[in-house]
Amino acid sequence: WPLRARRALQPAPPTGAKQAMARVDIGYPSSSDEDTEWRGERQSTGAGADASLLSSDEDPQRSEERSSMWGAYLRWLSGALLLAVLVGVDTAVRLRDRPAAVHASGTQAAPVPEGLESLEGLQGDPMPSLNLAPGIVAAVYTYGAPGTADPPLVNFAAKDGCFSGLRSYNEDVLTGVTHQVDAAAISNAYKHAKMSSVVLHASGDSIYTPCPGNDNAPNDADGTVFAEWRLHWENDYQPRLRKVQVAGKDESDQEPFVTASKFVLFAYKSYDSTKHTIEQVGMRLPGWTLVARETRIEGTGTLYDEDPVMLLQEADTLNCALVFTGTNNLGNEIATSTTSFMAGYCGFEGVHDGYRNELWHITKELWPRLRPKLSKCNQVACVGHSLGGSLCDIFAACANSKRMEDPDYQQQMWVRGKPELMPRIEKGGMVYLPGAEVRCEEPPCPK
Repeated sequence: WPLRARRALQPAPPTGAKQAMARVDIGYPSSSDEDTEWRGERQSTGAGADASLLSSDEDPQRSEERSSMWGAYLRWLSGALLLAVLVGVDTAVRLRDRPAAVHASGTQAAPVPEGLESLEGLQGDPMPSLNLAPGIVAAVYTYGAPGTADPPLVNFAAKDGCFSGLRSYNEDVLTGVTHQVDAAAISNAYKHAKMSSVVLHASGDSIYTPCPGNDNAPNDADGTVFAEWRLHWENDYQPRLRKVQVAGKDESDQEPFVTASKFVLFAYKSYDSTKHTIEQVGMRLPGWTLVARETRIEGTGTLYDEDPVMLLQEADTLNCALVFTGTNNLGNEIATSTTSFMAGYCGFEGVHDGYRNELWHITKELWPRLRPKLSKCNQVACVGHSLGGSLCDIFAACANSKRMEDPDYQQQMWVRGKPELMPRIEKGGMVYLPGAEVRCEEPPCPK
């Protein structure tokens, strides 16, 4: 029986154009005569064939050939198993710190987040028994953000399901039918969150669509829309929003364009240093103050990564802008965007897995530091460029869902307290993951 099993497991011979490659890859015989003999032997069936294998008169060369083929097959099988193990390890590493309820089918609840230990009933009651209101996101402002979920994320804190704010992306019209758009905005096929959107043009009319907006735009389904990374940066978004025109009328002094134009500064300063951010905000938006900047740091070498989150507050209103940063290290963060299969987050289905995981790790490490300051904000708007905008969409959808029993919600939630004017920071905070490289005194560090 071992010999029958060996025969049954031998792969079929290669055919056609794949024959030569197969010989190189897994060691099939190289001459056509040997191929013919091998195929003829494989077609032999019945007791006679088995008896010939068991015969002591078997040709040693043929026996050696069969042993060679069997060894090649085992090497191929070992390689396939190794690949499967590596894929499994990669998935396990990405999920190793997530609570069981996030990546399993069970209902295990996560521990109460740090800073919320006093909220009795948090895990067993839809609302806390202490009558403390959980924080929500009042508005979302994104610039060149990719899609996040299918079906699109909705705002459960609004009757119409719409998020206040604005989704912006740049577009240049090349001809009557061809367009080029901010490449990040068209980088995946997921839908955008339910909110108003504007297609910004350098001259003439921009295209404003009130909520629910066009959650499937931009896309290249008809082959007339092309990605252009040169449209992804502040020097295109700022001037287009400052002079935005819709249906022949200047709308630059109307909402949501006024706030969207201001918050461009915040979205792009998230890539800059604390010192430069303080200087630029002081000059361009003197009513605002940087009150928190926390950075999650992991990895070494090409896998070194920084994930900063900023919080700014307006003195007059005590309103805050929470700012997520986009991709700032192509060496490893590109995997965040390319890990694009659908997954669940905070009770929503069909969420981009890479973005979901990125948000989960950021809130796990940084929210114990940011939660007390979020509680001192009157209202919170979420701001982000590129990947940062996508994180805002998911964060806002979760925050406004008020799914108190969900572990994702518990991890990122905060409780609204009495609004309070917070002092300006002079230096940001850092959270180093185990084994992370220390590159400089304060991020952003040289890449």
